[in-house]
This record gives sequence, structure tokens and C-alpha cells, in this order.
Amino acid sequence: MAQKEITLAEFADELTERLNKNKTIDCCKDELLRLADIIKEKIGNEKILVTWKD
Repeated sequence: MAQKEITLAEFADELTERLNKNKTIDCCKDELLRLADIIKEKIGNEKILVTWKD
């Protein structure tokens, strides 16, 4: 497993592609948790419409 530094835009593109192809995103758990931290720090007051599935 190789690490490389990418932009948040590149990360978002990769996640979008994986989700659209119904690929797993569990490979990115640590990165998603870091992204959640960045979102809270930088754009935490922005709104998004969600449909939660249990």
C-alpha cells in the first residue's frame, strides 16, 4: 500500500467515482475521518440535504 498526497478535490473525485461504480470506500476510512475533521474546521456551517440509511 503506497501513500501519496493529493488535493481534496482529487480525493472527492476518487470518492465520487468509487460511489458511482458501487465500489467499496472502506479502503479510505482514515482519510474520510480526516476529511470530516477538515469539514468541521473549514466549512462546518454549510448545509447539505441528506437521506440517512440505516
